[in-house]
Amino acid sequence: MFVVFPALLLAGVASVKANATSSLITMPGGIAAAWVYRRALDKQRRPEIVQLVLVSLAGSAVGSVLLLSTTNGVFSNLVPWLLLISAIVFTLAPRLRALAEKSAGRRSAAVLLTSQLVISVYGGYFGAGMGVLMIALFVVASRMNVHGANGVRLICGTAINIMAVSLFAWRGALDWKLGLPMLVAGSVGGYLSALLIRRLNENAVRIAILVYAWGLTAYFFVRLL
Repeated sequence: MFVVFPALLLAGVASVKANATSSLITMPGGIAAAWVYRRALDKQRRPEIVQLVLVSLAGSAVGSVLLLSTTNGVFSNLVPWLLLISAIVFTLAPRLRALAEKSAGRRSAAVLLTSQLVISVYGGYFGAGMGVLMIALFVVASRMNVHGANGVRLICGTAINIMAVSLFAWRGALDWKLGLPMLVAGSVGGYLSALLIRRLNENAVRIAILVYAWGLTAYFFVRLL
């Protein structure tokens, strides 16, 4: 999202359509990444995963409809704030995971499903940073460990994207001319990045992402002036 969305804006795509098309482009990469992490799901409770996926689909539908109901002017003004929220989430990710692990061990279906619904609405509307929030939620409100939570969040994230893209396509909100070539690149990139990131130094990757995320956020705030 931090790369694809700005690229589409710079290509002249209207902000709402650029955001919708970003979901299309990142969807195959999410599916590929979920395939890489599929073994992490072996020890997870199947009924719980099904419930989370269904809630994710419902929340994504709500968020997607909200996006389609937002004008380009309003959404353009919201973009810097959405990016700021995402950058803050990425920055606090290690602390969120640490706090989640300390609070792990208790299962609350109500907290789990309600919070996932809220995250999914955000995911259907914008989505950057939702993966971190899902991992923290799953560790705190279920009996998943971080590795298992990462696998489940990929499944839920993919469900969120599929629902959003389906609604965006139905409403004609996708830029297919730019989206399809970038989709192919995203499919290959998602699979390769999932393999590569597991071999790279985690701190170096995180620092690079944070520098880019905060720089991009600052750029969009400057554009508001």
